[in-house]
Amino acid sequence: MNAHTPPANGGADPQVDAVQQQVMRDISPDGRPPPLPTVRSEWKWFIIATAILGLAAIVVLFLSLGAAAGFLAIILLAGYIGLTVPVWGAGLLRGREERDAKVAAQNIVIPDEANR
Repeated sequence: MNAHTPPANGGADPQVDAVQQQVMRDISPDGRPPPLPTVRSEWKWFIIATAILGLAAIVVLFLSLGAAAGFLAIILLAGYIGLTVPVWGAGLLRGREERDAKVAAQNIVIPDEANR
């Protein structure tokens, strides 16, 4: 009989999460991920800053330089996206590492689940 009891509400399992953190520390070159409140706070401030700066840049661009500058900005944006694709790839790999660590942690905490 399995001694592990999953959470009643179907939410995150604290035992699996703790083991996942250990697995990530061992297998990931980046180590374990930051705590969820930190990630949420960073994303919130990033989105706020990006929205404010982007809106200000668009207003200044069109007021001072006109529509031709808008086309130039589109070309520069496409170049920027092209240059940042490797960073996006790294983020996707990090997500894959986290999913693999979650599966490994579940197999450690709930070994019966792996054999079904």
